[in-house]
Amino acid sequence: MFQSDSNIEYNMAEVDGRKPDPAVVGSADAVMFCGPCGDVKASSFCKDCHEYLCSSCTRCHERLGAIKHHQLLKGTQFPLVYPTRQKMASVSESFEKCSDHPLEDVKIVCKTHRALCCVACTAALHEHCKKDYIPDIAQSYVTGAEYSKLHTDIQDLDQLGVQCQAEIDRCMKEVDELNWEKVEKLKKYKEDIIEYLKKREKELIAEMQQLHDHDLSLLKDIQARLKTWPQ
Repeated sequence: MFQSDSNIEYNMAEVDGRKPDPAVVGSADAVMFCGPCGDVKASSFCKDCHEYLCSSCTRCHERLGAIKHHQLLKGTQFPLVYPTRQKMASVSESFEKCSDHPLEDVKIVCKTHRALCCVACTAALHEHCKKDYIPDIAQSYVTGAEYSKLHTDIQDLDQLGVQCQAEIDRCMKEVDELNWEKVEKLKKYKEDIIEYLKKREKELIAEMQQLHDHDLSLLKDIQARLKTWPQ
């Protein structure tokens, strides 16, 4: 039996629609099939791709610069049972499926043809092209200066956003206070106007009464003189 990595748990599962015979799974008579080819007997298992490979695909794996660093299990380390679906699903979640090979994950970038490829596409169409392994590109980006700067810029934007929100809150509070202050001033101005009008009303009424009394006194005086006027 092979010695497996502590992070990989093996169990019986279907791969590429092929189901092993339960009577021979885990035994020397077990037959594992190549993931990209489907019906070709596998001779190795790639721990990075979590995929069984036939001898042809194994050679491609070992020659292609983008994936030649992958760890292949052969001989006594060759797993006689399939990786669990749970483990395979967790590894494949971050990859999209190949349009030409729906069961294969897109893991290779062909720089020559500017195309995304799975292992099967790479072996069939892009063997001699310049290629990059997508996880390596992603890792190099994460550890690169551009990502670091982007991370710093995002933090700066977050801080700027916090400052802007604080300034907005301050302005909103100031607007509310200013509005309340203006409303109160308007009410006071209204009260002052009403008080002034009441005061002027009293003063005008008093002045009009004085004029009325004065005019009435003059008229009465004229009337009295007319009565004593010689006939």
